[in-house]
Amino acid sequence: MYQFNLLKRLSYFLLLSLSLSFAQEEAEVDFRVSLDYSRFSIEGGVYLDVYLMIPQAVFTFVEGESGLEAKVIFQTALVQGDAVPYDPDQWTRIYRAPDRASIEKLSWVPDISKFYVEPGDYILQVDIVDVHSQKQQTIRKPVSLELFSTNELSISDITIASQVVEAKAENEFTKYGYDVVPNAQRTFTAGAPMMYYFIEAYGLSGTDNYGVHAQVLSLNGDLVKDFPVRTKKMPGTSVVEWGGVNTAGLGSGIYKLSVDITDGSSKITANQKRTFYILRDTGAKQEKAEVKDEYAGLSASQVNDIFKVASIIMDKKEKRLYTKSDDVGKRNVLTSFWARRDPNPETSINEFKQEFYKRVQIANRDFGSDTMDGWSTDRGRILIKYGIPNDVERQQSSLGQRPWLSWQYYDIEGGIRFIFIDRTGYGNFQLVHSDARDELQDPDWERFLK
Repeated sequence: MYQFNLLKRLSYFLLLSLSLSFAQEEAEVDFRVSLDYSRFSIEGGVYLDVYLMIPQAVFTFVEGESGLEAKVIFQTALVQGDAVPYDPDQWTRIYRAPDRASIEKLSWVPDISKFYVEPGDYILQVDIVDVHSQKQQTIRKPVSLELFSTNELSISDITIASQVVEAKAENEFTKYGYDVVPNAQRTFTAGAPMMYYFIEAYGLSGTDNYGVHAQVLSLNGDLVKDFPVRTKKMPGTSVVEWGGVNTAGLGSGIYKLSVDITDGSSKITANQKRTFYILRDTGAKQEKAEVKDEYAGLSASQVNDIFKVASIIMDKKEKRLYTKSDDVGKRNVLTSFWARRDPNPETSINEFKQEFYKRVQIANRDFGSDTMDGWSTDRGRILIKYGIPNDVERQQSSLGQRPWLSWQYYDIEGGIRFIFIDRTGYGNFQLVHSDARDELQDPDWERFLK
């Protein structure tokens, strides 16, 4: 095991690759890379898949041997306190474009990193370096790894994928003969409605059949779509399953994919769920008539799910009106809420609503965890309500002091600031002070740093 400081290790790896030294606090940017992961069982430990979704166009392209090229170094590591108990995984990618005009048209690309580790609580740290600009970003997310039971039925995390196809040649995405291409954003649009999933089940009896049942649930757990149960012969005490779900017909919002595995011999059922997101009005235009009927056919619970997120930017009068309305009235409140904020009512797209859901997507991408959606965290709420901050100041943990963040907005209320502190040490930054109106104000917030 290696116990030296992560920053020294990162500098060591970067020096090998670049012969350059990148200071942690210099040129820190947001490359808009999405991060996700899934946990699987291995003998005596946990197999962790780390998924990235990378926007090629954000990096710096220079003339190369075969046209314009961007060179990016990625490094993933599992951190416990100041220790890095396992070797980080580092790799380099070259992204290419034939000319400048085509750079902005480059697609997002998936990437993957893998760890075989012992159970425990870790911080998953991803460092990204744009070589040509010498800019970098560090993403940190808490990860709790527990052993999967092999004595009773259990299920791995659900990997949400953009594609599952038979592998023609083994590569980093290949699992059991199939290429499972992860969707780290877990986001689907009208232009790409098919969602695939991959899971593993352990602790089956090994005899008789087993059943697989997939459902789409609302944020509250109400049934939205039900798919037929698939019955198969058990190949042994563990199985690998994948399937596809067409998300067409789902409105913009947050949903959960639920998968049951039932042992036909013991009649025991295990369940796993994974959140995913639908952004319907990003890209393709909609007719106004379709927008007016957006909430038709949704259950009361589904409408309430939408309200939970939209209420972040609602005023007190709108919230009060919603809570006092019947089911039809609540749909009308939401419809009117978006219509009043449409900056260009004559066009078929509500740009305000489009920007709102983009912010929700960023919040879920950057601040979500196993137990909490990003939009419901303090940082997620502030980002959705006020937008991307103009300036971010980061203070890492030091002897006797917790890590904290400062977000500043220069053009709101004459300039406002938000202070977030990670009280647990696992990346859950809580708002402790702001000088914005109607926000938590505590001038003595520094006492929480101890």
